[in-house]
Amino acid sequence: MSAIAVCAFTFFAIASGESTHEKEQNNEKILGLVKSEPKVKDAVITDADVLYVIVIDDGTKRDGYAEYLCQVLKDNQSDIGRVTVVKQISQNDPNKDTTYGVVLGESNCK
Repeated sequence: MSAIAVCAFTFFAIASGESTHEKEQNNEKILGLVKSEPKVKDAVITDADVLYVIVIDDGTKRDGYAEYLCQVLKDNQSDIGRVTVVKQISQNDPNKDTTYGVVLGESNCK
């Protein structure tokens, strides 16, 4: 990583008021909350602050569920900007929308 990129990252972390360690701790807390939801089979937060939530596909759109999860994130002071709900075991599906699989619902949390 270049010195400029390191300086920029450090400045951003200081300017945002949240250290990398605090952000990681908050993300772990958020993952624990989300994974405790009955519908959720797994979840991951990307470096781009997107929460991918993996659920079993029951044939319904999950935009409303993604909106609900955005509210859970807001209630817990999370910086995550988007929730994407994906179908379980669809990473190799020819119709996959993302690296994580077939998208069932999405919501912008900001």
